Amino acid sequence: MSLITPQINSDYVAAARCEGSHIFDRDGNSWIDGASGSIACSIGHAHPTVVQAMSEACQQTSFVYRTQFTNPEIERLSARLCERLGYAASFFVNSGSEAVETAMRSAQQYWRERGQGTKTRILSRRLSYHGSTIGSLSLSGHWPRRRSAGPLYGEPTQPTPYPFRAPKNDTLAAYGVACANELEREVQQLGQDNIAAFILEPIIGASGAAIVPPKEYMQRVRALCDQYDVLLIADEVLTGLGRTGNWLAMEHFGVKADIVCLGKGLNAGYFPISAVLVSADVYDHMANGSGAFELGHTHSNHPIGAAVGNAVLDVLEEERLVERAEWYGRGLKSKLKKVCSGHTIVGDVRGEGMLIGIELVDPTNWNNPFPPAFKTAARATQTAFERGLVIYPAAGFAGVLGGDAIIVAPPFNISEQATEQLVDRVDQTLASLSDAVFQQRRNTHAA
Repeated sequence: MSLITPQINSDYVAAARCEGSHIFDRDGNSWIDGASGSIACSIGHAHPTVVQAMSEACQQTSFVYRTQFTNPEIERLSARLCERLGYAASFFVNSGSEAVETAMRSAQQYWRERGQGTKTRILSRRLSYHGSTIGSLSLSGHWPRRRSAGPLYGEPTQPTPYPFRAPKNDTLAAYGVACANELEREVQQLGQDNIAAFILEPIIGASGAAIVPPKEYMQRVRALCDQYDVLLIADEVLTGLGRTGNWLAMEHFGVKADIVCLGKGLNAGYFPISAVLVSADVYDHMANGSGAFELGHTHSNHPIGAAVGNAVLDVLEEERLVERAEWYGRGLKSKLKKVCSGHTIVGDVRGEGMLIGIELVDPTNWNNPFPPAFKTAARATQTAFERGLVIYPAAGFAGVLGGDAIIVAPPFNISEQATEQLVDRVDQTLASLSDAVFQQRRNTHAA
């Protein structure tokens, strides 16, 4: 075997064809893509608008280098995104990790352009995931991903609001404000002259399974960033362009970031392209200062990627899929809550739009997480796969070691029939998983 796979000694099914919200192998077996791959394929597989755009782009301009040429597709994509989302300028890279790195360095450059070069530090939260490069992973507080990476450049310190496990004596509003106030404490301790930015996921994605903070948290964070001259970076690689029922998840809170990262929702899984959008203030200081942007990659501003991005925007706008993600997602969450109410291993069903997390708990132990050795989220994912459903696991977010959840995040345009099958297979998965973990719990006590 020459291909390195995530589990090197495991056998993987070869996907032979994908269409809409289904994936097929060579023998005709099919799976409902209930996770949009890695929560990316928002408009479904093999959408003819995107397929045609990719084909035409390959025949026109397959590649030009950013320091030598621009290209019409990237200029059009930039203008559309900035107009749609309310930003002044954008830059395009290849992955979400690269977008986060670009946002970090853009924030640092901004302060250098303003003559405040000591403002270099980026603050982040203890429960978070921002990417797999060393820089972006250094900002990530998700221990299962951090612990195998060797020396990192920083340690996330800020609390992440987690309503399901919030103190019971606080209102959610008070809890959110208390979490946000920790940002003020750290800025004062480190000195605001050393802090460039604070990065967060508006709604937690893969590291915590759709944890939604109180609105008051985000509003207080924005106010503190303004008060202490700290840029606010929104990592919307997973949530941006419709996943949560708004074009940006920050819109749920009535707050706008200074810099925003896009990725999965921009490319919908068709081609590696991600983006960083900056406010007029950030852009103007770069343009009127050094007049140079200090980073980039070989494939930055790629014309085929830009054609894909434009086609994805076309589909989202023409088929009104962001709006559909909002109202259809509400219905999907309601259906999932109904089936989950019959399973004692479900502690919480949460999320917005077509990003829904189902947290799995041990009902025999005060709804605490299952022991990590049970690998409950991974088992749930495998159980669902055996029933023809792809879901996404999340683990290691509750306490030091525990926490298991699954993420349900199908394409925005999934059909009613496929949705009913998805919900039924989630129900079957939870029933089978309950039997398995309770048997393991009994075996553990017996030993």
